[in-house]
Order: sequence, then C-alpha cells, then structure tokens
Amino acid sequence: MSRWMRPGARLGLALLTLALLIFCFAYWWLSNLAHEIADSVMLLALSRHVINNRFWWRQLRAGRWTAERAVTTALTLLVALDVLVLLGTSLAISQSLLAALPRPALFTLREVHWFAAYWLIPLAALHLGLNAGRIGRLLRQVGMPATPWALRLGLCVLLALVALQGLASGGLLGLWPRLGFRYSLAMWDFNAAAWPFFLHWGAVIGLFSGIGLALASAIRRQARST
Repeated sequence: MSRWMRPGARLGLALLTLALLIFCFAYWWLSNLAHEIADSVMLLALSRHVINNRFWWRQLRAGRWTAERAVTTALTLLVALDVLVLLGTSLAISQSLLAALPRPALFTLREVHWFAAYWLIPLAALHLGLNAGRIGRLLRQVGMPATPWALRLGLCVLLALVALQGLASGGLLGLWPRLGFRYSLAMWDFNAAAWPFFLHWGAVIGLFSGIGLALASAIRRQARST
C-alpha cells in the first residue's frame, strides 16, 4: 500500500487541504507570492485526494443509487467543478508564479476566482460532514477506540455551539453576501489580530460540516424507516 493511501496519511492530507484553503483567504496578510504558493500546494493536495479516492470515481456508474449516494455524489461533483474553476482562474490571474504568461481580461477572472474560492468553503465543509461515517472508519483504522455515548453527546453539543458561532462568524467575514455573488465591505484588520480570523473560518467550517452531518443522519433515518 502506498504511504499516501494509509488511513492516517489520507486524514492528514484532507486536514492539510482544508487548512491551506483557510490560509489562502488571508490574502492581505500574506504576500501575493505566499498566497500563490499556498494555493498551489492546496491544489496539489486536492489532486492527491482525488487519486486516493479513484476507486470511488471508477464505481460512479455502478451499484444501486440511494438518496444518500445521490446527495453525496452531487455535492462531490460540485466540489470538483468549483476546484476546476479555481484552478483555471488561478493559472490565468497569477501575478507571481506565472506572471510571464499572457493573460486575458483579469477583472472578470478575478471576480470568478474570488467567488469560487468563497463557495469552496461551504461545499468542502458539507462534503466533510456528509462523509463523517467514512472519516470515523479511517479513525478506527488508525487505532482510535469507539467513542462512548456520553462523549458523543458532548461532541454534538460542542458542534452545535460552534455552528452558532459560525453563523455570526460568517457575517464578520462577509461570507453571506459573497455566497450570493455580491460584494461585501467586511475586511479583516490583520494589524489588530490575525489568529481570530482563522478561528472564525474554523467556526464557519464547523457550521457547514454540522449541516452535512445532520443531512446524512436524516437521510439514513428516512432510509431505515422506509
């Protein structure tokens, strides 16, 4: 087995990808070169994630379709489409790594890149929540013991609190209007504090991951009842 296919490496790669995605949003805290390097590493990590799950892609047309599989597949395809848009616009508007290449109308492409990046956050977090069962199986493969009922309840309460904070954090970060393809005047002051910026994005990811987890649980309950 390739070391990238091992459960620990697969989980680490997914967490690295998500962390780099959040890091890329700190554009005004980074130099443009640092932003492009982080973006390139994130896209490479995403490519490796796709390769790790190549069996899933090969089996896309096989087997029986359930409601959970249909929702998961639709969301995965939306994530893939968003990543392709992000990759294409990243190459087109590069100011550091590919600055020597001829570039088309940059303003429109920057807008597309901007909104695709903001949409990738909820899509990726929903994808994370919908696949919580698979993540749990990977955790058990790396030796994590079964979670006691009381601890699971505590984690659910914690996720609910994080989700509530995520609603407020999305407003502070200007996420909600940008998901509607509108501009926002919300700009983070990195001179005042930097780390809260990343914590707010973590709360937003917790919000959408919780929505994905709740959706997956509701679909499974409906399937069992029918």
